[in-house]
Amino acid sequence: MSAATRHRGARGREGIVLVMVLFFVLLLTASIATFLRRVAMDAGIASHRDRARQAEAVARGGIRLGEVLLLEDLRNKGAAPGPDSQHDVWALVRGLDLDDDPDVELRLEIEDAAARVNLNGFLKEGAVDENGRLYLEQLFAGVVAIMPGRPEENAYDPAELALRLADWIDADDVGIDGAPEDEPYARREPPSFPQNRPLLSVDELRLVEGFDGRLVEALRPFVGVYPLVGGGGINVNTAPPWVLMQLLRGTDVSGQRPLEEDDVKRIVEAREESLLCAGETQAPGCMPLAELLEGEQLAPTPAERSSVFVVRAIARVVDVERRIEAVVDRSDPAEPKRLSWRVE
Repeated sequence: MSAATRHRGARGREGIVLVMVLFFVLLLTASIATFLRRVAMDAGIASHRDRARQAEAVARGGIRLGEVLLLEDLRNKGAAPGPDSQHDVWALVRGLDLDDDPDVELRLEIEDAAARVNLNGFLKEGAVDENGRLYLEQLFAGVVAIMPGRPEENAYDPAELALRLADWIDADDVGIDGAPEDEPYARREPPSFPQNRPLLSVDELRLVEGFDGRLVEALRPFVGVYPLVGGGGINVNTAPPWVLMQLLRGTDVSGQRPLEEDDVKRIVEAREESLLCAGETQAPGCMPLAELLEGEQLAPTPAERSSVFVVRAIARVVDVERRIEAVVDRSDPAEPKRLSWRVE
């Protein structure tokens, strides 16, 4: 073998070795990059998990703070409290960041349950009377009228909806129209039946014949279910304008008619300056509601004091957010009760 041939063979072997070295270098580099990515991903997951736990802990603390504010409100009002209003200590924290840590944010929203129409409030002695059904019919008709969508998509029958809801929550198993209440439910797959008890949540409306998801979501800003028993009136000091629009005004002589926008505007402006009273409570500087309505009364009869509140705590730790919603009953200040608890 000549020297030239041996030289070419050596160069060829060196080239193969170089290729193999480059291959293993690239393989090692790719392995290291994959490992680093997995380490970074695992670290990110662990960091997100820790932040989520911290956010939930902060939100739980926010719920407890909300309960303390509700009890402090009772203590401030003393033995002769006035109406619950947007001037109370529990209402003034809305929109404030309650944590001074720059990486942590805590906000509270406390809502008076009487700021919405209580669907269970129409249940009296195990039944919904005709006046209650007529009011529900008007409420449903008003909400359907403002729902987005084509007319054929909103082809709900408000009278039928009121009837079905009354049958769902009343105590008997015979429909108001005389037919068995469970007839439409027995045809479902799987079959179901009316609960014949107060609604436990607004979402339960989805189970009532005639209601669907679109309608329930449209009703949600207007209605609630607390207190489950014994409540009913809307607090004009805390209700938003769109709920106030669902009230009726009038007398036994003039009859009842819906509030107009000007009526609602007067109520909203007046409650910014002072408390509004309908006769249930007395407080210094309280303006009688009848003065704003030319002596007429509201229906359903307004509520002024509430025992049930919805407390929402929104906590954010860096980029992770947790929300907790609790329904709190403060009727017994020595032992407030949580009626529901939901973590989002």
